[in-house]
Amino acid sequence: MLKLYNFLYNLLAVPLINILGLFSQKIEAGKKEKFGNYGFKFLNRTIWIHAVSVGEVMLAQTLINNMHFKNDIVLTTSTPQGQELAKNKLSDKCKVITYFPYDTTKAIKNAVKAINPEMVIIVETEIWPNFAHIMKELAIPLFIINGRISERTFKSYKRLSFFFKNVLKNYSAILAQTNEDAKRFVEIGAAENKVVVSGNIKFDIEKPDNYIKHKYRLLFKALNEKVMIFASTHPDENKLLIETYVKLKDDFEDLKLIIAPRHLENVESVENILNSKSILSGKKSADASFDKCDAIILDTTGELSNIYSICDVCVICGSFDKTGGHNPLEATIWGKPVISGPNIKNFRYIYKNLTEQGCAIIVKSTEELKDKVAEFLSDEKYIERISTNCTNAIEKNSGATDFTINYIEKFNREQYENN
Repeated sequence: MLKLYNFLYNLLAVPLINILGLFSQKIEAGKKEKFGNYGFKFLNRTIWIHAVSVGEVMLAQTLINNMHFKNDIVLTTSTPQGQELAKNKLSDKCKVITYFPYDTTKAIKNAVKAINPEMVIIVETEIWPNFAHIMKELAIPLFIINGRISERTFKSYKRLSFFFKNVLKNYSAILAQTNEDAKRFVEIGAAENKVVVSGNIKFDIEKPDNYIKHKYRLLFKALNEKVMIFASTHPDENKLLIETYVKLKDDFEDLKLIIAPRHLENVESVENILNSKSILSGKKSADASFDKCDAIILDTTGELSNIYSICDVCVICGSFDKTGGHNPLEATIWGKPVISGPNIKNFRYIYKNLTEQGCAIIVKSTEELKDKVAEFLSDEKYIERISTNCTNAIEKNSGATDFTINYIEKFNREQYENN
């Protein structure tokens, strides 16, 4: 099966990548490295951590900041946004930050030769059959950490479990977020004795520095205003959400809005909708502030987690369309009320936890969203209670990072002793 996979990958995927790269900067970015042409000298034995994009880089940061390993760290991503964030956040902690190779034998072996990994750690879930096979062949331990499988992905993988069984046997261990994720890994073919439940590293995100809140309040000139954020919006949501803001502003004149499109290519369309509703807006990249406008479009990378600090209410988007929601914990860590739309399938366990502990609210429609935001803005004590609940929830669920690091250290120690 692997031979057939490699034949099809080289026959179909590689030419398609080359063609699409002519039209997409995102695909073209890091193309040289992705095909295995790394421009740095061969390294000493390293720990290779792969974090596909922005969300995974944030998790990698938590892991790296708590690691006790003496090896140099090489961090790879698959997207230019991930590269940008990694270089902003982790340049001082990583020997090299570069791109993950395509799943071809030549690209992978060139990457291994340059990076010289003692182990490879994949953050969350990226399963590349050829990569896993070559790591096993070269006796390089390969881990998935904070692993999760969404319901949609599980259904697809389950149909191909006869194939994934042979792929997953090449992993040294899979550390899953929840019992349900662990069960799904086993059902698609992972050996039960290689799958453990670690908890979710997202709960271990770095505790906030109040200086950050002060900094952004001054930067946005938001000292006394009420501020709401629409975080990680998608195209099908923008118009409905902005209309909700317009309705809220009728009752709360001083209410300001920060809107953060999930993908920066959607900034222009967000700007057009705001203009069509006669909302004065500006871009973060152009130093917009609330003394001159009512809405600020967050068109920069890696700042959203800090900007939650100045909001009174956070609406986590990708949940009012078919996306499946986004991570609410970066707002929760700041003690902020989180509201989400009904589609939270990608983060259902996190939301179950947060709703049970009184940290988050799930609404069924934008009309219900408007009413719930108004309720928050009208009741300071309500917000204070939620803030306390958030602190308790984060503390109760923390510890996955330490579990993960200790597990990998113990695994490597046992491997060394047995050889």
